[in-house]
Amino acid sequence: MAKEVADATDMKASRRVKDNERGKRSSSRVRISLDPREQSLLYCELEFLLTSALDGYINSQFNAGRLDADKYKKVVDAWHQKGRPKVIGFRYDLETQLDLVILHVHEFRFYGDRAGILAAISGILEMMRVNARAIRIRTFCQPDSVVAKQLLDSQNLLNLLGSTEQRQIQLAEIVQFFKIVLEREHTFHRAEDLRGVHQYPTAKTLHRPHDVGEAVPVTNAATSCGR
Repeated sequence: MAKEVADATDMKASRRVKDNERGKRSSSRVRISLDPREQSLLYCELEFLLTSALDGYINSQFNAGRLDADKYKKVVDAWHQKGRPKVIGFRYDLETQLDLVILHVHEFRFYGDRAGILAAISGILEMMRVNARAIRIRTFCQPDSVVAKQLLDSQNLLNLLGSTEQRQIQLAEIVQFFKIVLEREHTFHRAEDLRGVHQYPTAKTLHRPHDVGEAVPVTNAATSCGR
């Protein structure tokens, strides 16, 4: 499902753009289908899912005796030096959790097809750390291609952590929410093309303003943040 979403965005197309044409054509390829409220719902659920998965994973590695006390203390000290409050278990923010896992890349056990490839493990963790910083900024105006890439990276992370089927289902619900919005926007723009509406040249690249009160289907995975 995540791969289908990636295909529905401009991810692949943007990679084919030559360097000398990128500045000229990139603006025509950027599409933002999710409005700020929808992005808020998606990222709220995604961040909660990832931090919960990492908390459970680090706990399992701790119970297996793989957590290095000195490396853990390094993370805790850096956390307190920033004046941040104490946490329960390993429920730090997403970036700090990833920092802790990266420090234990040689001690922790990983899962999936890339479990035995150190370069692949490090690549996934580093990419997720980049995503964690982007998610933290909360601009709520991420292009579709960026959202799709972050969902794909999240899927890779869950596989690497050996996350439960329930967590995989929760991610699938978030992906489905994103897919529904993409399909809605595709239908809207297609209808505009059929009607011959061309007076707004940015209609295909900028997000369509929603009417007040317009509702978008939200899966169970994206409802808790809207309460």
